Amino acid sequence: MLHPNALKAHEIAEALGAVVIPVYRSKKPKYRYWRSLDYTKCRSKELLSLYDEHTNIGIVQGVPSSGLISIDFDADEPLKEFLELNPDLKSTMTTSAARGANLWFKIQGNYPPLTRLKRGGKIWAEWRSTGAYTVLHGLHADGMPYKSNDKKPLRICHEHIRFPDDVLFKASIERNSSATLNAAPVTTPLHPALLHHCTTSSIIMDSTDSPNYSAGAVSTQLSPKLILSNMKSREEALNKLKAENPHLHRLYLKLIDQKYHAQPHQRNDFLNEAVPFLYRAVAPKLILPLVEFFYIVHSAIFNDSLADHMKEAKALLKGVSETYRGTLSPDEQSLLEALKEREQIAYRILRDLAERVTDDSPPGLFFMSDDELGLRLAIKSMEAHRILKGRLTKLGIIVVVLNGTLRAKGHRGIATTYRWNVASL
Repeated sequence: MLHPNALKAHEIAEALGAVVIPVYRSKKPKYRYWRSLDYTKCRSKELLSLYDEHTNIGIVQGVPSSGLISIDFDADEPLKEFLELNPDLKSTMTTSAARGANLWFKIQGNYPPLTRLKRGGKIWAEWRSTGAYTVLHGLHADGMPYKSNDKKPLRICHEHIRFPDDVLFKASIERNSSATLNAAPVTTPLHPALLHHCTTSSIIMDSTDSPNYSAGAVSTQLSPKLILSNMKSREEALNKLKAENPHLHRLYLKLIDQKYHAQPHQRNDFLNEAVPFLYRAVAPKLILPLVEFFYIVHSAIFNDSLADHMKEAKALLKGVSETYRGTLSPDEQSLLEALKEREQIAYRILRDLAERVTDDSPPGLFFMSDDELGLRLAIKSMEAHRILKGRLTKLGIIVVVLNGTLRAKGHRGIATTYRWNVASL
């Protein structure tokens, strides 16, 4: 049974779309390979089992967590000075413990990696980004609990954050230079950061945030006319897809339509989440058609062109496909490479399902039918059967826990329950 701190870690990861790690009270990471974690693996049974009453929860910052950074102030005076220069940023997520505070943001566009902010040779604050992790829940080494204001991190561009004129980034990083700010990888396995320049607003609130927007914020509210237009275009597009490609239509309703909701100014956010998710859910050849159709369905509320949408999607898919194997141990990489192409895709899909924590599917177990895998791989059910109960089961990669039942008149079929059988190293 998972410790409450493990459940809290899982909750924080989902709420922030971030990579979480178990951390000792000494602030030493409990998992030595934390730099290789992604959003999925940090919520695996292996990682969640490391949490106990003595374990704090940390966030891996920057690129691995889709631009989630913090500015760490060790003293009240620099914090006060910063907020006077940036009064709109008082409403962002803030955490604190013994002294000072961390202000948390989701950065859009280019931004520096982990670095110090200095004034006169002394540390004024710390920019905690790619290359860093920061504790935000648990007990400080001095005995006091970490506290949070329970707000969400504001979405903001780095160049719109104001610092005192005499406060400099270590190594004289040019804040507005894309060449120097783009020091981190462009993508990560699960939540890639697609780099672009912010041009419209300084703060972008989540759609679930308060509607009392700061000056200059981009509103996500829709006019009745636009809602009606989106309803019409959605219905027409879905009917057309069902007639022309029923297979893609089923996949879209199952994996995209139920999971993602289009909002103005959040098209890029959709890509950042959907492309890595789909890489672990379907055959690669199906990913671009699915995200393209999402744009077509909701084209009424998007400002960017379909061409730009697909260009960004292709870049993200390339990044995800290039970095995925780096999330696996060397031995598991060798195992994956020894499989045939379709088996590799199935391996990726089933591994991801096994690592997901849900009420009806505990870590390590997952449900899968021949029809479902066939749908995700765009192959016939019999071919999927040969992969599931043939090759992968015989190799010992998966184990049948409970056989499913076939559909019959008046009775729904039940998918087979499998156990993932590859050890995490």
